[in-house]
Amino acid sequence: MNTRTARAGFTLIELLAVLLILSILVGILVTSLGGAEDATQQSLTENFIAQIEVALSEYEIENGDYPRSSFGPGLDLAANEMNVGAEALVVAFFSGGWEAAGAVADDRLGNSDGDRSKKSLTDFGSRDLFEIMDSWDNPIAYFHHSEYGRPQWYTTFDTATGEPIETEVHARTTATTQRLRNPRSFQLISAGLDGRFGTEDDLGNWSE
Repeated sequence: MNTRTARAGFTLIELLAVLLILSILVGILVTSLGGAEDATQQSLTENFIAQIEVALSEYEIENGDYPRSSFGPGLDLAANEMNVGAEALVVAFFSGGWEAAGAVADDRLGNSDGDRSKKSLTDFGSRDLFEIMDSWDNPIAYFHHSEYGRPQWYTTFDTATGEPIETEVHARTTATTQRLRNPRSFQLISAGLDGRFGTEDDLGNWSE
C-alpha cells in the first residue's frame, strides 16, 4: 500500500515536471514565431516601399517630376495638417486614370487621421483623404525633394498598445555627414514595427 502511494506521488511529480518543460518550450516557440512574424512584416514593408519607388519613377517619366508632398492652392480640403505628404501622394496616384495607381491595392489604403475633403479628389470618388499604409497599418510618410525642409505631422498607432501618436516627421539625413538622403528624388518612410517615427526600426527607400 505504501509502495503504491509513493509511486502515485512520484508519477504526479513527473507529470508536473513534464508540464513545466512543455510550458517553457511553448513560450520559446511563441517568442520565436513572434520574432519571425515581425521579420516578415518588415520584409513585406520594405518590398512594398520598393514597389512604390517603381511607381514613382514611372510617374516622373510620364509627368516630368515626382508628385509634390503638399496640396497646391485651390484644393478645397478639410482643415487638417496631418499626414499631408502621404495624402498628396494618394491623390496623385489615383487621379486622372494614371496607370501606375495599380501598384497600390485598395487594402493598402487607410485614413489614420479620419479627415475628409469637401470634394472628391480621386478617380474612385471618395472624399476620404487616404494614405498608403505599411504592414502595421500606419501611413508611409512621403517627401518630395523640393519640400525636404518642410516637416510634416503624422498620426500613427503604437503597435503594442494601440495608442494614437502624433509626430513631427522630418526628411532623413545620413548619420555621418548629415546630408539629405535622396537629394534629387523623394523619401518614403515607414514608422516600422513600433509604429513610432524617429526610432531605430524606421524603414525607408535608401541604403545604409
